[in-house]
Amino acid sequence: MENKEIKLELRNICKHFKGVYANKNVNINLYKGEILSILGENGSGKTTLMNVLSGIYTPDEGEIYINSKLAKIHSPKDAFEYGTGMVHQHFKLVDTFTAIENIILGLKEKVSLKEALDKASGIAEKYGFKIDLKKKIHNMSVSEKQDITVGMQQRVEILKVLYRNADIIIFDEPTAVLTPQEIDKLFNIISKMREDNKSIIIITHKLNEVLSISDRVSILRKGEYIGTLNTKETDERELTNYMVGNKVDLKLERLR
Repeated sequence: MENKEIKLELRNICKHFKGVYANKNVNINLYKGEILSILGENGSGKTTLMNVLSGIYTPDEGEIYINSKLAKIHSPKDAFEYGTGMVHQHFKLVDTFTAIENIILGLKEKVSLKEALDKASGIAEKYGFKIDLKKKIHNMSVSEKQDITVGMQQRVEILKVLYRNADIIIFDEPTAVLTPQEIDKLFNIISKMREDNKSIIIITHKLNEVLSISDRVSILRKGEYIGTLNTKETDERELTNYMVGNKVDLKLERLR
């Protein structure tokens, strides 16, 4: 990936709460058209770091560069102005609104429902979504087969980000509440985003997902940046060692 264009740089990012560092001098870069996993144990500072990038938090120290230019991000609206959007683990949708109403909610410019439907439908088709944009969110909670379809609500969140023309897209633990079938569909969508030269960050602690979907993986431990590895050149054992800070035996002894 060394010859690829750098899309994003986080330089010496620090964020603390009541004197306790959640992130301390974190340096990470993201290339154009790649999938980067941010890996770490619970409490390692992954989500805090991405909340800084997406404008939910303001860094106490450090700088963010997007397309080699200093980005001043103080709110999610600022982040979208720089082409950055986040799909949160806990969805931020209005249950009584339709999918398309949620997608255009908060836009500065006025847009007709027909225009919005046409644009969102085009995006959905491009990335392989199947979704009824006129259906209300609370009616998406259960499908016709009575299967829980959290994945459908997640697609609304993804469409909301893509509708705003984001080309840096952050996923916070995106598979935490999905079925294996939904995970496969999500990964197909993310792979198509990469093919479209979008830059993807996935926050996760699941090693198998890191190895299956990402191009590189950056590891955080106790709020600090540990290092970045090419996914094809590592394995679960090495990643685990980096996460916890010492060698871990992953072999399980069978009881007889």
